[in-house]
Amino acid sequence: MNALPPLQNLLKIAAFTALTATFTGMAFAADMAEATPQFSVQSNATRSIRSGASAFEQGNFAKSVVFSKRALKEGLKKSRKTVAYSNLCAGLGAQGAYDDAREACDSALKIAPQNWQAFSNRAVVNWLSGDKEQAAADFASAQKLASDAPAITHNAQIFG
Repeated sequence: MNALPPLQNLLKIAAFTALTATFTGMAFAADMAEATPQFSVQSNATRSIRSGASAFEQGNFAKSVVFSKRALKEGLKKSRKTVAYSNLCAGLGAQGAYDDAREACDSALKIAPQNWQAFSNRAVVNWLSGDKEQAAADFASAQKLASDAPAITHNAQIFG
């Protein structure tokens, strides 16, 4: 009696099960990404801000925070300073440092009360930290300022 064919069948079943579990996990991860609010970062002519935005987009949030803090020490004009604070908010928020992130967004909004990215980022921070009511208020402010921005369109599906 040859035991190899039953073993081959068992291996095929195990491989199929593993593949199915992998694809199911990938689909779940994609669904979770869709259900997660999105931070927004900006880039501009300042090297530190550009580097911070690039690091954020690559998922290196700690490096993004370092570049944003460096930019804030460079004596920026107001329009760039608000971008650096808003990007800092996104980087800190993505790392779960919600209080520090909220403070950075507040600083951006003190300088530029019409900065939709800062409102949007603060909405995400508030959402992730469990303050859904304040998140909705911040998101409504961001949406009034830039309803067609990709981050706003994405977050509208989550914030309602």
